Amino acid sequence: MPEPQSPTPPPQEVRLRATAVSPGVATGVFVAYRPHEHSVKRRRIREEDVPAEVARLEAALLETRHQLHDMRERLAATLGEKDASVFDAHILVVEDATLLEAVNKQLNERLLNVDFLYYQLTKSYVKKMREVDDEYLAERAQDIVDVSRRVLRNLQGLKNDMALDLDGPTIIHAHDLTPSDTATFDRSKVIGFVTEIGSKTSHSAIMARSLNIPALVGLRDLAMQVDPGTEALIDGYEGLLILNPTPQTKYEYGQVTSRRHAEEEKLARLRDTLAITTDQRRITVSANVELPEDLPLVRDNGAEGIGLYRTEFLYLNRDDIPTEDEQVEMYRQVAEAAKPHSVIIRTLDIGGDKALGHLGIEQELNPFLGWRGIRLCLGRPELFKVQLRALCRASTEGNIRIMFPMITEIGELRAAKKLLAEVQDDLRREGVPIADKIEVGMMIEVPSAALLADVLAREVDFFSVGTNDLIQYTLAVDRANERVADLYQPTHPSIIRLLRMVVQGAHNANIWVGVCGEVGGDIALTPLLVGLGIDELSLGSVNVPRVKKAIQALNYHECRDVVDSMLAQSLTPYENLKWLEEIARKHYGELF
Repeated sequence: MPEPQSPTPPPQEVRLRATAVSPGVATGVFVAYRPHEHSVKRRRIREEDVPAEVARLEAALLETRHQLHDMRERLAATLGEKDASVFDAHILVVEDATLLEAVNKQLNERLLNVDFLYYQLTKSYVKKMREVDDEYLAERAQDIVDVSRRVLRNLQGLKNDMALDLDGPTIIHAHDLTPSDTATFDRSKVIGFVTEIGSKTSHSAIMARSLNIPALVGLRDLAMQVDPGTEALIDGYEGLLILNPTPQTKYEYGQVTSRRHAEEEKLARLRDTLAITTDQRRITVSANVELPEDLPLVRDNGAEGIGLYRTEFLYLNRDDIPTEDEQVEMYRQVAEAAKPHSVIIRTLDIGGDKALGHLGIEQELNPFLGWRGIRLCLGRPELFKVQLRALCRASTEGNIRIMFPMITEIGELRAAKKLLAEVQDDLRREGVPIADKIEVGMMIEVPSAALLADVLAREVDFFSVGTNDLIQYTLAVDRANERVADLYQPTHPSIIRLLRMVVQGAHNANIWVGVCGEVGGDIALTPLLVGLGIDELSLGSVNVPRVKKAIQALNYHECRDVVDSMLAQSLTPYENLKWLEEIARKHYGELF
């Protein structure tokens, strides 16, 4: 009989500090997401299962050895023996007796599934080898990483490197998350994000707020500290990731969640109220929508329509371009969800952090300054016209507005409007019903557009300020880079001046101006936006009641005077922010 084993002590609770970008508390299983890797789950096995696990490992190693030999032979035939010899080191890793003995030993001692043990041991070896300042060992460590990924895929029978199999409530850890990543997750199971890079305006942060789930950014090298399957708790208020939370910790956070829910219930009563300041200035509060699943939240949270519908998500995670009929169906669905209010549908804004391989867009050194937004659409008129035709056909719903992104000068705007007019003429000749009048607007998200606001306003029906990009381009700050995140300052005097210029240009031309960037949902900045004379705020649906309450507590004329004083003085961004926060806390401190 085997000797009785002493009980394994419970894992210690570990607290890691990060940047909180989306509020809330969530507890779930920690799963690492890698575009070229996959998750490895920890599973208990019985003693009698050990031979089968050994056999699984041997079969996976054999398959890996065959794959490496095949690749070596193909490379030797095309490039020669010298270049093919790179695989010799990989084959040696597969045959490493020390590693295999360690796996077999742990199989018998720990009684855990072989893929988890293999993953853990290779990770441990790589970490130790990288700690030694030796070039040869560093190369050897990378060999182990490359081969272990292939072995693990063979162990688990995976063909798709992007596979992410989730059993229950999951906290996703990734280096970063792109729009296509987040669009593929099972939203009933992903309850939180943790990324190694990013800031409050990086895409993963925006998506987390849209989904109303807690998120943290800036936790570097986390994968080396946490095993897959570890229980984790995200505190999206204070910026904490708690690994192996104790029962006491869970109880305390349960109390926090209960208090927050009580506050949210109070805010829910504002659902059907209007955002009107104490001196009767009316501001529209609408919702940003990324995915069709977000549509019910628009009405549930009392949003006055959709101030930004991002159409690029129709193009993500597929190998072809959506047809005209597919797009018509989706735009009609969105328009129906927004009624009795309007929906602003932004034309395709691919590029930057939203690249699509099947559109044939080449990788660029600096994609945010490259072929994106309206530049791509004007460069690919055949693609753009399909979308414009679909929008015009769907316009019979009666509440669709069209908005062009990334306009930098009047020539681009006129070119886009000309294509729209051509499409409308074509559809009328074909006898296809379209609306008699479709309101057309444009994004103000680059400084050149803000400086030309008075000129551009004569050509459109409305402006919508994309503050995320406007701040990024004006201050030369990468909004996804946590190293310069503190320089991303919405209260920078130059940003306030540009916003005032945009509002004045719009109002002088008798058109309205909205804000659809993340600034719109930040209640610390609501006094600034009210004081500037912004007519509409579009934000994540879940924040609509909170922003409504903030507006209802403010006086427009007082806020306008504060903005005038800020621009008349030589204040720093921090001093401006502090002033605004004092006003916000004075009028609606309970929201903080």
